Amino acid sequence: MLIKVIRGHECTDRAGVAELLERSLQTVKYLAADRPVTGFPEPFEVDVTGRGSRTTADGARTGREYYRIADILAFKPGYLARVAAATLPRSHGRTLDTDPDTMLDPAAFAAYLRISPDTFGSYVAKSKDFWHAYAIVTRHATTEADRLTIHATVNGESLLIADGDDTFSVDADIHKVFGYYDGTWQPELPGYTFPGDARAALSTLLTGEDFYLPPPDEQHPGRGGMHRRWRGATAQSFNDQRHGSADWPRRRRRARRAHPSA
Repeated sequence: MLIKVIRGHECTDRAGVAELLERSLQTVKYLAADRPVTGFPEPFEVDVTGRGSRTTADGARTGREYYRIADILAFKPGYLARVAAATLPRSHGRTLDTDPDTMLDPAAFAAYLRISPDTFGSYVAKSKDFWHAYAIVTRHATTEADRLTIHATVNGESLLIADGDDTFSVDADIHKVFGYYDGTWQPELPGYTFPGDARAALSTLLTGEDFYLPPPDEQHPGRGGMHRRWRGATAQSFNDQRHGSADWPRRRRRARRAHPSA
């Protein structure tokens, strides 16, 4: 990030502002273009002579803008709070008016979250590989230091895990999930190694912060595929910790790198 001292104040350009706000340069442009609404600070200095300076259609001179870092840091908390409030899920603050042990089918859970059945189905599709990874870590693996060793059944060239009524394969999709946490597939274990402590690397997965939906409390195969249901308490807890679309699930923001598959 560029830091330039101007008249005794540490300043930065728009690219630096984007870095400070953890937003894109385009977002900074929108904020600056609508200052009366956004409250975005005025530039501390505009360089109308250096590189990037130009004459606008009305004959005015403009150029590279520099903002006091102190002004941007003062603006940031309120701005992020407004973004978070504007992106809260529609179910924010709702209380499920049912017994905590009542089982919710997908239609009931979707209605509680105030989303459509199709959206709920897409959440299930996006969650399944993370549910399987969670099941591996909590029920079908041993962790020691930087290693996670999987206990699975060998079936030809496949590793199969039977988790209740669900049977799944440790395949490329599972490797991709563990890759989000910097896990590297080690077929000789079989399992994964991590740059540091394995459970620390997987901490957000284990606390449920990375689920689109929590794992079902009950599921069994039936006509049309797997039938899933969730306890009312599970749905309420999930909704209470659910964040807005701007920063959730957390895994959307994680650094990703390619990992070899089996």
